[in-house]
Amino acid sequence: MKKLLFALLCIVSPYLSSAQISGSNTQLGFTVSPNLGWVSGEGSPGDGTRAGVSYGVLADFAFSSNYYFASGFTITSLNSRAAGDFGSINYKVRYIEVPLTLKLKSQPTDIGRYYGQFGLGTGFKIGAKGDISEGPGIPKRTDVDIASAINFFRLSMIAGAGVEWEVNGNLNVITGVTYNSGFTTMNKDGDKLKNSYVALTLGVFF
Repeated sequence: MKKLLFALLCIVSPYLSSAQISGSNTQLGFTVSPNLGWVSGEGSPGDGTRAGVSYGVLADFAFSSNYYFASGFTITSLNSRAAGDFGSINYKVRYIEVPLTLKLKSQPTDIGRYYGQFGLGTGFKIGAKGDISEGPGIPKRTDVDIASAINFFRLSMIAGAGVEWEVNGNLNVITGVTYNSGFTTMNKDGDKLKNSYVALTLGVFF
């Protein structure tokens, strides 16, 4: 875990350094964004959505006045449920996520700026638990450690849109919707499942 955090900090630190140099060309902020997650795949269908949350740091680096490289460093709880002949499992997987996206922003208006965002998401598993129901008459097992059954790396597609509301010259409030669709398989064995989520994007840029 410490090695992973160190590696990710090495990736992000050049951008943080450039933020101090480029001034108004860079925006840094924080996010706390609730999400609804689900799984899809062959053989073992998803069974509804489950609530989770993301929190962490956001960063936008300007190419021009309207085009930005948008990244960050967030802890995401991605919860979902799968059901089948075996019973059901509530997956509770936690990732460190580093998005790699292009963000297009409108010209400033009286209320702020509209944005659209598209790109890739990278996720690194930091923990996974499951609530397992194996059938009638069998006691449900909760918070079982299933980290060894979940793949370490998650690659996804990110698409989102929203508004940056200008509060004053140095403070913007972010609201939007983000769709994060998993490309890679979540689990190592059994039916191949991919986890995805939709988030209500909430944050503040300083």
